[in-house]
Amino acid sequence: MRQPTLATKLLSLASLAAVTQAELGKIHWRGLCNLTNATDMSASGSMICGTLDVPLDYTDSSSNKTLTLDIAKWPATKQPVAEPIIFNFGGPGENSFEGLGLYGEEFQAILGGHNDLIAFNPRGVGNTLPFSCYSDSVSRELASLQAPSDGRASDTALGEIWAQSANIAQACYALNNQTGSLMGTSFAARDTMQVVDALQGKDGLLNFWAISYGTTVGAVIAAMFPERMGFVALDGIDNPAEVLHGYNPQKVVDVDKVLEGFCTGCMAAPDLCPLANYYNNAAELEAAIYIMLDTLKFNPIAIPEIGGVVTYSDVKSTIYEALYLPSSWPLTSELILYVQARNTTVLGISSVYEQLKSYGESASLTSSAKEAGTGVTCSDKARTATMEELLPYIRISEALSKIASDNANGDMTCAQWNKKMYAKERYTGDFNVKTANPVLILSNTFDPITPLAAAKNLTATFEGSVLLEQNGYGHTTLSMPSLCTAKAIRAYFNNGTLPANGTICQTDVPLFTTLTYEDVWPKNFQRSVGSVDDTNALKALMSIREKMSRRRN
Repeated sequence: MRQPTLATKLLSLASLAAVTQAELGKIHWRGLCNLTNATDMSASGSMICGTLDVPLDYTDSSSNKTLTLDIAKWPATKQPVAEPIIFNFGGPGENSFEGLGLYGEEFQAILGGHNDLIAFNPRGVGNTLPFSCYSDSVSRELASLQAPSDGRASDTALGEIWAQSANIAQACYALNNQTGSLMGTSFAARDTMQVVDALQGKDGLLNFWAISYGTTVGAVIAAMFPERMGFVALDGIDNPAEVLHGYNPQKVVDVDKVLEGFCTGCMAAPDLCPLANYYNNAAELEAAIYIMLDTLKFNPIAIPEIGGVVTYSDVKSTIYEALYLPSSWPLTSELILYVQARNTTVLGISSVYEQLKSYGESASLTSSAKEAGTGVTCSDKARTATMEELLPYIRISEALSKIASDNANGDMTCAQWNKKMYAKERYTGDFNVKTANPVLILSNTFDPITPLAAAKNLTATFEGSVLLEQNGYGHTTLSMPSLCTAKAIRAYFNNGTLPANGTICQTDVPLFTTLTYEDVWPKNFQRSVGSVDDTNALKALMSIREKMSRRRN
């Protein structure tokens, strides 16, 4: 996507016009989407696109300025058509059109096909109040190279990250000072309810499936509008109180356990994990990975052929990101082997080197989506801090995980955020609420960024809610196929049936596998399949796994 210039952004804001009361709150469906003009993915023939005008500033009741949300629908495939389900794909900064376009067919198969699936781009994404801190890719790349991605990279790393974060915060303010305060989770919550009103009327209930940061949006919606909650499924709990008000170092509490799972899975599948041939057990392999990283601190790998350098931050960040998605683990094991061997031929391949650098650069400024995410996160936090005030939280993160990021660059950017871009509305209440219908909360046992403990905490505060634990690894339950989980989600959205308290679903493929749907079904399937819908759901789960892996690699 071409990034908007400052001039076009200001022009867009200036052209926001008042609409008649009859038009406000009405979705204008245009027809089949032409996504080649909206995202970097190929167009999907089944998705319908439209627009919805919502208030620009919910805190200013005297203003009649509006903002146009881009909205998409993946129509139901079966009759009768039930109430729509709204999706939030996380981020913040994720393009919802891309998420629904990629996985709409699979979600219909999982849910049974009787619901229209709805998504809209949140503020800061796509054409909806665009947020970008750099006007061109060269400036973005230059900014990202000024510091490492982790404060443990060297004795001077934290100071470098602090200085770089000041530059990033200023760059974001320079291009977004007129609109930055109009983002944030509370406005995202209100925009979501505007979509519900437009779809179902002012008394309609929200049916919502959210993942990762989307669970924070969902939690805020439930706290602000508890009487309007229909069936709400939150997968991968982002610890909303800490996301909005704190620094959340506990989010990395299970990361090293996920790495242990990587090593255990590797040793169990030597044909798919070449590292297994060099160690006697998983503990040896895990220790070798940490030794490799410590070596890279003082001996980075020169790539003379391209004039590049592979650093501690590059490799550590790439491994950490891979822990989100077990389907990427076979390739990750190969990468680790090449790094251990200091194989400059492979590491110098442009696609390999670029991926390493995309995770290793401290700001991770690979696209404006990252900047939009920063805009939402920092505007929500709305609190300045000195480096000394942040250090205790950074040290907690470091103590909790050796492989995870210490999040210094994110926290330090927010600590230096311009006050004029603090979100105009921020939810400051708690999450001790009783919703009109109980919430379904989902979590993997071992998640590298939204730990099971956060899911348990939120379940305890939402009265009547139930936690479904999936005995798997990776970020959100979608990272590993489980028909048990899919059937529970379908039953919940179809008729409100919740799993029993304490339910733990098993996954249906090993951690290291090249199995496809055809391999798994039917001869190798671990549990019984009771219907055609189950068969379709399993096929959809395997497809999601494959697509997620393809996007990452």
